[in-house]
Amino acid sequence: MYMTRSFPAPATPAELAAAYRAAAEREAQRVREGAAIIGYKVGYTNTKMWEQLGATEPMWGAMYDDTVVFATGRPFRYSLAPFHGPRIEPEIVVHFHKAPPSDATFDTLLDCIDWMAQGYEIVVSATDGQPPTATRAIANGGMHGALLIAEQRPVEKLGSDPSFQLERVEVELCCDGELKEKGSGTLVLGNPLNSVLHLVKALMAQGRPPIKAGDIVTTGTLTAAYPIAAGQRWTTTLSGMDLPDLDVVFE
Repeated sequence: MYMTRSFPAPATPAELAAAYRAAAEREAQRVREGAAIIGYKVGYTNTKMWEQLGATEPMWGAMYDDTVVFATGRPFRYSLAPFHGPRIEPEIVVHFHKAPPSDATFDTLLDCIDWMAQGYEIVVSATDGQPPTATRAIANGGMHGALLIAEQRPVEKLGSDPSFQLERVEVELCCDGELKEKGSGTLVLGNPLNSVLHLVKALMAQGRPPIKAGDIVTTGTLTAAYPIAAGQRWTTTLSGMDLPDLDVVFE
């Protein structure tokens, strides 16, 4: 007889609201300690994973001036020492030169974005070893550890229809030369810009400050999240969009 795998019950609206309140308290503490919020990560953008996470929608968390790093040089070297159970997620990163409107569309978002880039989000694991449910992940800042950003490309240099490219972009993620997975923009809510639209609406619904000029948003992983360790070299090869690739050695 086969055992049926059990998944957590979907989080209720009240549980999600409580998790975001806990996240806000966490953000306030980081700011009191001297950090500055400079953008947001969006997670749970692959709807196929929602059942096992107890999720019913994407989630988001703050990023800080001490967790966002521009990965210059090839390879870029980065220490994993601060992180517990780190995993890597290749993502599309966008930067806002002006605040998007509350009723944003793809076109109005692109008018507010001045550059895009590839990024590696480093997400962390719970220190108690328990798998993260949606509410636990939210309360812990979306499990955000760091964001490593490759060379940026101005939006005006990405062609006449960046939204079309984002939907069809494909990535090969490799560790020490071995292909781990091929991913695509369609895995990110159908298009990474949909992640940003969700974030705009979610911030407004929760009464949080909206995205502002200067904010960075990383839109969700193009592949599964993979465990990483010191000594490994992780690289990407992107096709369908002219964004420079990533090449990082972890220490």
